[in-house]
Amino acid sequence: MKKDLGLIVGGTTFVLFMAEAIIHFNMGKNYKEQPTPFKLPDTKELIKVSLIVGIFSVMNGVIINEIKKSV
Repeated sequence: MKKDLGLIVGGTTFVLFMAEAIIHFNMGKNYKEQPTPFKLPDTKELIKVSLIVGIFSVMNGVIINEIKKSV
């Protein structure tokens, strides 16, 4: 059960933080005077963002598991 919690937390964190990262990407693109339509970053940039978000999501899942073990 404890391993499942880390997986659920890590997966949930990844999905939510990826959505946030895409929103922030578009906010940065729309900083100009002429708003641009909502879009995904190019493939190379999307992979970089996914890796960063993925690393922190795994870390979050591991940390939650460790906290759960000590409680």
